Amino acid sequence: MYAISFELANLPPAADALRAEVRAFIVEELRQDLWQPSGDFNTHHSANFSARLGARGWIGMTWPKAYGGHERSPLERYVLTEELLAAGAPVTAHWIADRQSGPLLLRFGTEEQKLRYLPGIARGEVFFAIGMSEPQSVDNLRAPRALRHHPGSQQPAYRRFSRGSS
Repeated sequence: MYAISFELANLPPAADALRAEVRAFIVEELRQDLWQPSGDFNTHHSANFSARLGARGWIGMTWPKAYGGHERSPLERYVLTEELLAAGAPVTAHWIADRQSGPLLLRFGTEEQKLRYLPGIARGEVFFAIGMSEPQSVDNLRAPRALRHHPGSQQPAYRRFSRGSS
């Protein structure tokens, strides 16, 4: 059997400073009783909390400034995420917009779409939701079906969407 060991790495000063800032922010939020810690990620959300994060530049952190971002490092974004999740903060409202929809718009969106949506996401004012259509996903939208009518047939044919279907 082989033993693997890794030396502990020191975070860059900016990441350490951000960690301290986030922890102080969380302490103040809890002191003011603005939210209660929760481990239920799926239902623990607060648009007001997202707006406070956005005002601090903590949503869209790695995005270009031209679209409301702050051009911070992925490691800083990781530090923020780690601290918020460890504290049980209500991050669900902005989660999809910040981590999925926003990056997709950056990569594939038109300039008009980027200017319309990304600054609002970064401010914590614009939220997105996604629907899953895979039958085994957590929320499969009741396994949506498509209706297809075959020419010459009196019966419509229903088809369930699923991965790998043709």
